[in-house]
Amino acid sequence: MLLIAAVAASTAPAAADVTQTPGSNIVVTTCHGQIGKPPLRIAYKNDSQKNAKEVDFSVVDAAGIVTTVRDVGTFEAGAQINHVFDLPPDVSPLGLSSASCIVTKVTYADGTSWTNPNPP
Repeated sequence: MLLIAAVAASTAPAAADVTQTPGSNIVVTTCHGQIGKPPLRIAYKNDSQKNAKEVDFSVVDAAGIVTTVRDVGTFEAGAQINHVFDLPPDVSPLGLSSASCIVTKVTYADGTSWTNPNPP
């Protein structure tokens, strides 16, 4: 009986499902506020076959867009990225417990890009 419970626990989904943006080839694994500086953490994977050089996000909650984030760098195909960002002065990280990070644009190193056809 204990073994069955352990197997069930190991295959259960994460406590909070992370919203994904279909078509973006970016898989967001973490999007949350945190105490300390900088107060916003976004972790994601470039699931494309191409290197990306910019990924833009809208951080949204039930009331709408909280802020937008532009992550610029070299994000290799298949790479895991884990970055932190500032929030606007009037946004508390404590209010981001139900926020999602929606990918709005991806620009690839080869100059091509993907833009979200249904932005928040």
